Amino acid sequence: MPFVYDETQVEWPDEDTEPPRPRADQFVYIAPSEFGGGRAPVRFDVPPLQSPLQASAPELPSQSRPQGWNAEDRERAKREWEQRWERIRSIVIPALQQIGGRRIYCRYDGGNDEGFAWFDSLELQDGQRIDLDTAAQRLHDAQIHTRLRSVGVELQDPFSPRASGSLLERGALKYFVEMLCHDWATVLLGRSFGTGEYSMYGAFTVDLETRTITDDQGADAVVQNISIDQ
Repeated sequence: MPFVYDETQVEWPDEDTEPPRPRADQFVYIAPSEFGGGRAPVRFDVPPLQSPLQASAPELPSQSRPQGWNAEDRERAKREWEQRWERIRSIVIPALQQIGGRRIYCRYDGGNDEGFAWFDSLELQDGQRIDLDTAAQRLHDAQIHTRLRSVGVELQDPFSPRASGSLLERGALKYFVEMLCHDWATVLLGRSFGTGEYSMYGAFTVDLETRTITDDQGADAVVQNISIDQ
């Protein structure tokens, strides 16, 4: 868990006032392996593509669950989601290489209750870096959305629920790539990354060829979910 600001020693002025935001120079780098994460080089796998099982609805929010929804239903929904996620990984990771990708740079931050990770850029074989929109367009041009549908993966864009057609397909591909970044952050930092009395930020590089994840010990203080004074 790389750059960490310990909040346990922070003194709150009073009940109605929050302490000042931490400065970037107050964060201390801690290697992932010293914070419950993996030891370098951290490796990830690309699962083999499995045939889809009989499609069924994913787990519903608690307020929308039908009467009689029980622990067995939740466990079955969890298994079905995990199987769908395996199919997504088995297609999208090789597809990122198919469109010329060599390395992915992801960022993360969090603290107190949750950790977050997101896509920053995809480095191509020629050294060019492209953003998420461009990467999703190239995946769409390569018909990756069609391959996903062929193995029973429903395409949804949680950020644009009313989208349809190619807009929906590109949005779903962007969402899957963002999910991969969070998945890789979990492999690198541990499932509980971001939970604790601290604020944290960092970045890592995913090598698609060697299937390794390397934390960036010199990451800039680029954050989305915490506040830092530069």
